Amino acid sequence: MFLTKNKFTFFGLKVYTIDNQDYIREEDIKKLPFYEFWKESAKGSTYIIDEKLGNLIFLYDWESFSKEFIKTGKHRYMKG
Repeated sequence: MFLTKNKFTFFGLKVYTIDNQDYIREEDIKKLPFYEFWKESAKGSTYIIDEKLGNLIFLYDWESFSKEFIKTGKHRYMKG
């Protein structure tokens, strides 16, 4: 069971809550022009698979990526 909050995060993505844990849907990230860039940075990250919502990315991972991307234009695996 999931509960959708009236909450949004970076780049207008909707936040979903399951068992008191916040996530965003990978399907929503795919709509952004930098999806492939994000995907490269997400290698090795844990995510949840939900039958109804698909792949769910932890909100704190998304927000960490977003802050770095906005601040530097880079992701965690980029050098320099």
